[in-house]
Amino acid sequence: TYLLQDKDGQVSETHSISAGLDYPAVGPEHAYLFDTKRANYTYATDDEAKAAFSLLAKLEGIIPALESSHAIAYAIKRAPEMKPDQVLLVNLSGRGDKDLEGKFA
Repeated sequence: TYLLQDKDGQVSETHSISAGLDYPAVGPEHAYLFDTKRANYTYATDDEAKAAFSLLAKLEGIIPALESSHAIAYAIKRAPEMKPDQVLLVNLSGRGDKDLEGKFA
């Protein structure tokens, strides 16, 4: 397990517009995947996630959950670095309609 900690070893405060990502730790499976270099972890800001949410809704008519919107935002940043024959896959989970009220004010 990995845990976000401050300089005194205390659990760090976290913030994300997405409730599912507002947690200061990852469990043992993700720690294992990271340690064995089978997974790479990155981030997207709340503003990037909101922009990705809006873009997918506008272009595809799909309302993604905010958790998935963070992945979409990263994909948008990553895609220009890829070769034309490479495939970029983003898994969408959850329903975004539950996130509409109050998140985009």
